[in-house]
Amino acid sequence: MPEHANDEIVILVHGFNKGWRDMAYLEAGLRREGWKTLTVSLPTLFGDMDDMVAAMAAQLKGITPRYRQVHYVAHSLGGLITFNFIRRTQQQNVGRCVFIATPHGGSRLAELASQIPFYARVFKPVAELVPSDAYDGCYADSGLTVGVIAGCSNSSLLGKLFLSPHSDGRVEVGSVRLGGASDMILLPYGHKDIHHQKETLQRVLEFLKQGAFSRQAEHSR
Repeated sequence: MPEHANDEIVILVHGFNKGWRDMAYLEAGLRREGWKTLTVSLPTLFGDMDDMVAAMAAQLKGITPRYRQVHYVAHSLGGLITFNFIRRTQQQNVGRCVFIATPHGGSRLAELASQIPFYARVFKPVAELVPSDAYDGCYADSGLTVGVIAGCSNSSLLGKLFLSPHSDGRVEVGSVRLGGASDMILLPYGHKDIHHQKETLQRVLEFLKQGAFSRQAEHSR
């Protein structure tokens, strides 16, 4: 059980076109280890970044101030939402953050989708996933302790057609690395299942406790 279990909480944040249930595996694992948790549910299909941050702020109002430290675990787009939420609210009691398969440099697949007429207008989060340098080194001067986990199993048809082999089938490893996090590790999973894996849970717990990943289990970059 964490040393300060009573005054710490882990907030879990899902990715594009998902809901709170998508983080259930990690949440259950964290709770078994004694962590208090809360998973937010955000408009990640039709909302823009302002909408998503506002929804997160509304759900966490009156909750985050209760704790000495608030940690975050997010998947994919959820990492970008979390960073924007922390920055815009200027939250002072942020503990450690673990962002899994977060496309800091965007995704080529999102760029292709954005070229479909009206697609990005309807599915507004796609605009946040189009390749750019907006999050290049974003954590370097943020004061945040961030660990990123990238997948390196590209087994999806779209991934094989449009992405390099060094990707998780949705996001390339270089895009995840772009944020300039405190630490980074690669795991042999795809984008859609990486946050449902026992090994990923172990690495999340490791970073929350230590602020670093074990190099022993890292896969080839």
